[in-house]
Amino acid sequence: MTTVFFLFLFHQALGLMLALAFVTERAGERFFKLCSAASAFMATCALYLLLRRFGLGGGGGAPAGAAYPALFAAGLLSAVCMVLYNRAWHFGWRSPRRWCLALSLLSGASLIVLSAPLAGRWLIIASALTSVLLLGATAAAMILGHYYLVVLDLPASALRKLTALLVASLGLRSLVVAAGLFGPVHAGLEGARLVASGLWSADGVFVWMRVLFGIAGPLSLIWFIWKTVEIRSTQSATGILYVQLFLVMSGELLATYLRVAAGLPL
Repeated sequence: MTTVFFLFLFHQALGLMLALAFVTERAGERFFKLCSAASAFMATCALYLLLRRFGLGGGGGAPAGAAYPALFAAGLLSAVCMVLYNRAWHFGWRSPRRWCLALSLLSGASLIVLSAPLAGRWLIIASALTSVLLLGATAAAMILGHYYLVVLDLPASALRKLTALLVASLGLRSLVVAAGLFGPVHAGLEGARLVASGLWSADGVFVWMRVLFGIAGPLSLIWFIWKTVEIRSTQSATGILYVQLFLVMSGELLATYLRVAAGLPL
């Protein structure tokens, strides 16, 4: 379970940082500081879990096997850049913000690539990247909705842009999940596919829970979110985004468990 929570927390942290690239600076210093601080905290917790379980050198069962030290270094660099990005906003350093954000995302992407096993590698990487995008878009949109109460001149286009990102990320995530369930079986994943295809098997129940909470539920809410943003009812949109975030996080946590426990990239 250590690997499950490590991947989930790091995906959430990286996704929130990625979403900041789509938010206008008119959201205010406090918004960017809050999101980057939350990202840094989650990334630090993820690395602490990994370090406590496997140490610096890794060992049996460590993610990425022999490449574990490189994986840990990439995660550490990403977390440090999140902290520096937060401090750049605090002290008003404009230029370092872009570099810290870019380096944090690049090193985080390196961690995702290194953590993917060889069996079904590209599908697993695609699953992780779309998970990062969906988690980040949902969390950032929900947080931004609150700032319309304190930043009175914040344009509705800011939340509309994040909502569009949420729609796109949910569409991409659905395609990757469909490819994992119904696409061609990749070498090394045959056993996992058979285990997860059984509706009432242990992992089979989790598969359908993952599809229900993480895909069907968010898809059913996306129209309501879009329409409330369109009519500038930001408080209503934020309320729906609370439910959306709960469903997305539940689905992605289940997806991470299935990836680690059954080897199924969902």
